[in-house]
Amino acid sequence: MYNGERLLHDAAVEGNVPLLLRLLEEDRLALHRVASGSLNETPLHVAAMLGHLEFVEEILTRNPEMARELDFRRSSPLHLAAAKGHTEVVKLLLLTNPKMSLSRDWEGRCPIHLAVIRGHTEVLKELIQYEALEYLVETMGDDNEFMNTEDDDGSTILHLAAADQQVEVVKLLLTKSQIKRNVVNHQGSTSLDLALARGCGNGKDVKIQQLLKREGAIQATGITSSRRSASIALNESNEPPQDNSQPEKRKKIRKKGWLEQKRSALMVVASLIATMAYQAGINPPANIWPGKSEIVTTKNSREHLRVDSFAFIICNSASFYASLSIILLLISGLPLRWRFFMCLLMVVVCVAVVSVMLAYENALRILSVASDLTDRNMRYSFIWIFLIGIIFIGHTVRLVVKMARRNRRRIKRQRGNYSPSQEPILV
Repeated sequence: MYNGERLLHDAAVEGNVPLLLRLLEEDRLALHRVASGSLNETPLHVAAMLGHLEFVEEILTRNPEMARELDFRRSSPLHLAAAKGHTEVVKLLLLTNPKMSLSRDWEGRCPIHLAVIRGHTEVLKELIQYEALEYLVETMGDDNEFMNTEDDDGSTILHLAAADQQVEVVKLLLTKSQIKRNVVNHQGSTSLDLALARGCGNGKDVKIQQLLKREGAIQATGITSSRRSASIALNESNEPPQDNSQPEKRKKIRKKGWLEQKRSALMVVASLIATMAYQAGINPPANIWPGKSEIVTTKNSREHLRVDSFAFIICNSASFYASLSIILLLISGLPLRWRFFMCLLMVVVCVAVVSVMLAYENALRILSVASDLTDRNMRYSFIWIFLIGIIFIGHTVRLVVKMARRNRRRIKRQRGNYSPSQEPILV
């Protein structure tokens, strides 16, 4: 802090206008420097908080932009003047910059909230009726939003006045038609709830409760019950008539859900198969290249290894390309909304699964030296192929039956559209 800042701060504390004028004669930019200096609050903050009207007026005359400065609590000079109840200072600050009536401090409170909490009725009147209201009317169209401004807890000025037992403030607010009596804050309380909760038998709480009830204020439980009753009545009155097409709509919804489930399942399965096939393709069994095998010694063994290696490559490639085809169809954006296409994709998945199994069996035969282990795995493979074959045949038969039924219905519709009256009349 340089010496000029300290002297300006001392002058603001004392409200010493002659000292302010002398400092400004020595340095015309002193107020501009202090606004961007190291102090947490400007001389205007100090003077507004202490109610030095002439000092505030002199600063605003020379630097009206200082009314917009915020301290470390994000409070403007208007916040401090409203909190301390300095009505004339509030008037002057509003006249200079009415927009600051909307400014919020670090707790989310506007100057009107602070005036309500401290019970400064005259300040509250100024904030409601002065040029702050005119500014809000120009920007918002009415003063509804201003009168019902909420802080970070969702509490309006009526909440705060009722909670702090400010009888005069509550009486003043209830004379305004724009005030909403039954706003519920984030804690689920109305202004009447807060007045009842703060009741301590000193007379103020009873007076506030009477004022609120007289103006139609109710508790949050009453609001919830009335809303529930209104919702039930609205649902009963707006109940749509019975529609004969409801079964058809439900059928379409079920079909759409079935298709979405199948699409998701097919995408997951195809992605897993493609990953396995890719890994097996770039990291094949060690003995897949007969020329580099150290285990194979006889010509017959080399011939079997060559056949198994070729079968492994074919089966692994088939599973890889089948799964990629499924993924491509699913992400292509084609309208695969018919069960026919889904059944076809499931058949392709069966082919991919069988190919993965055969590739696995061939890999075991390439790596295995013990023939009994290979024979045992071959038996398991036959059982697995048999099960997959049953599933494959079942889907194929189902697909053929559906196609036959669809063709039969199409033929019936075509015959139904044919009318004998359409035949040419022979004379």
